[in-house]
Amino acid sequence: MKKRVMSRLILLISVLFLSSQSGHAFELNGFADVSFTKSTDGADEFRKGDFAFGALDLYLAQTMDDIDILVELVVEEGDVLDLERITLGYTFSDALKLRAGRFHTPLGFWNTSYHHGVQLQPTIDRPHFLRFEDDGGILPVHVIGAYVSGRADTAVGAIEYGAMLGNGPRITSEDGVVNVLHPNNISDNNNSKAIAFNAAISPSAIEGLKIGLSGHIAEIESDATVTSGIVDTLDQMIIGVALTYSIGNIQLASEYFSIQDSDNSTATDEDFTSNAYYGLITYTLLDKYVPYLMYENISVKEDDPYFISLGTVDTREMIAGLRYNINYRSAVKGEYRRIIDMGDLDWNEYALQWTLAF
Repeated sequence: MKKRVMSRLILLISVLFLSSQSGHAFELNGFADVSFTKSTDGADEFRKGDFAFGALDLYLAQTMDDIDILVELVVEEGDVLDLERITLGYTFSDALKLRAGRFHTPLGFWNTSYHHGVQLQPTIDRPHFLRFEDDGGILPVHVIGAYVSGRADTAVGAIEYGAMLGNGPRITSEDGVVNVLHPNNISDNNNSKAIAFNAAISPSAIEGLKIGLSGHIAEIESDATVTSGIVDTLDQMIIGVALTYSIGNIQLASEYFSIQDSDNSTATDEDFTSNAYYGLITYTLLDKYVPYLMYENISVKEDDPYFISLGTVDTREMIAGLRYNINYRSAVKGEYRRIIDMGDLDWNEYALQWTLAF
């Protein structure tokens, strides 16, 4: 593991050095964060009061005429270096852009707006069901493939669209993590390709409103390392609806996802439908203080082999927090979390986080 981390760091340093010697230098940016979390008795993962280094997120970007490249490397838990995003792109016009590589699946609002730098997002963590795959996420938030997107201003408002074709995910156990969703970085494990789409409109009649619809269809298999849940293949269709609205100092955001799984391992081809959603409200005071409230809910259909494989249970959580913007590059966030129900467990949690963009 340490050899792999060192080799990727050496690669990153080499790219920076070579680019500095050429006429096209990469722009290096990054994010870092440190947090403190304390849980009460009954917590799913009891924390006595833990300081933790979150992630060192390094990303490089370069644009050459109509061609661009983005590389994002994240150092997690001190010694794990992951290549989270790498895309090659060509811009034909504002209405048509082509991207290829590993990128965030065009599902909803949060996953396409907030990437790995937590300085970008209002809260300390992502909603549970939108967490990254290696952090217990239940949706395919990364994909390897090709993506076309665009934006057009019309009489009714600004319209955005996107369509994707890529490798479908699989469920596997690796690097000591049991039953995790994996985006199939270098090959697909079946003949079916995943497809996804998103479309959004910002109506000119209602300033500050944006409504979006997105979807993801894939055939998911488990490999030999998975011992529970999916035993063969499963057809999955995800449909999501997103709404954001800004009025004065108030910002609202909400997303709802319906996850339909069809189990192909039985003669009955049984169908299961689960759902997940969150609602978030923030209020900005003096451009510095941003109190917020968020509620999230995951409702899992009983006996769904997909969620059995991932160990997902019904979850309800209420979060009250305050973000203080030190400046436009750094913020401190504090949260009280009430886990109302997570697999019949209830507890309270307190968290602090200091974030930085550089």
